Amino acid sequence: MLRLLVIALGLGAVVAMPVAAQYRYTNDKGVTKEAEYKVDVPEPYRDAAVWIGPTGVGKPGLSDDQRKIKERWDPVQKKADDARKAAEAERLRMAPAR
Repeated sequence: MLRLLVIALGLGAVVAMPVAAQYRYTNDKGVTKEAEYKVDVPEPYRDAAVWIGPTGVGKPGLSDDQRKIKERWDPVQKKADDARKAAEAERLRMAPAR
């Protein structure tokens, strides 16, 4: 009996998990929204929707524009991460010992 309850709860948790968005688009008001399927993106914005889901076998790869943006963004993100880590280390160094 308990085993069936655990299985049912496990299956319920798998079914109830929210699905990650796969496409991102910006509407006329400049608001960025996400949709699971490209069909869910309103018709006027469908061509400009960007794939944000996982890449790999059986999944769409990044377009040339997305690849160029990623190449430019990665060093910026690394620099920001390094600055955040340095600030955190400095904050911990300056914090009074308890």
